[in-house]
Amino acid sequence: MALNPQHFNTQNSRCKHTALSNSVLHKIANGPSLQDFVSSDPPKDWSSYEGKLRREKGESDRLRLPPWLKTNIPTGTNYSRIKDQLRKLNLHTVCEEARCPNIGECWGGGEHGTATATIMVTPILC
Repeated sequence: MALNPQHFNTQNSRCKHTALSNSVLHKIANGPSLQDFVSSDPPKDWSSYEGKLRREKGESDRLRLPPWLKTNIPTGTNYSRIKDQLRKLNLHTVCEEARCPNIGECWGGGEHGTATATIMVTPILC
């Protein structure tokens, strides 16, 4: 099927911006900041860590993750249910492909119980 140029809009289209209401501007100005999401109590000195952080030249053994990079293995009924459904439907998620350490929070539903997963439209390549 040949493409017909009449089907294309050749004029520049622009987003139509609308002004934000005062209440929205107030919420943005008084909402959470980066500091609300960053923990304020991480240790400043990791000199007490006895594990290796770098391999020596020529070493091929895998290093163990330091404690500050470890996460809990995701579990739970919501997590298992979503994973089973995705496998049955042969679907893959961005979370899995990116090996997101927070996958258990999204798939498990967190404190509100709403489990979410971001499905990839293309095949299993991210």
